[in-house]
Amino acid sequence: MCKLLRLGLIFELVLLSNLVLAQNGKYLKVDTTKYIPWSEERPITWLDYERLDTEVMNASALTAVTHSIRGGMSKGKPSFEVYVLFKIEDSWTTTTTDSTLFAHEKLHFDIAEMYGRMLRKQIAAMGDKGVTDLAEYRKAIKYLLAKFNEKSFEYDDETNHGAVLKEQKRWQIFVSSELQRLHEYM
Repeated sequence: MCKLLRLGLIFELVLLSNLVLAQNGKYLKVDTTKYIPWSEERPITWLDYERLDTEVMNASALTAVTHSIRGGMSKGKPSFEVYVLFKIEDSWTTTTTDSTLFAHEKLHFDIAEMYGRMLRKQIAAMGDKGVTDLAEYRKAIKYLLAKFNEKSFEYDDETNHGAVLKEQKRWQIFVSSELQRLHEYM
């Protein structure tokens, strides 16, 4: 079994999105010793992954990401912060020289950012429509996080965890295009 084929098996076990909604006005402070926020200026590299000497469950790499969403309603308007975070402690690799493997892993983080932007766009649209019921925001957020998980599994399935290079390239183009389209929601 090729190492690219095996890498997605464990990723699916960790790919969970956390939803944290707080109404008390305290916003997220990112602990940069544990997380790396998605950023164009500071992309992840293999150096951000823990280096393991042996594969785990026949996988060569694991990229763990999470969405952190905090906020609520303030003076009748939505006030949320959406962060897309790379989880340093849970991400690892057995190699730091496989650029094909890294491209696949990095795109998982980019897909998470794509959905982070969709979340910000949805929250803004609901605010523009005058939605004040926090339950409606929770419902929309949970829906998009579920869609993120589905899209991540679809990505692994269609690319065979990065082994099908033509599909990997198609996904890279798609995600890049979506990130550009949603750029204002960065």
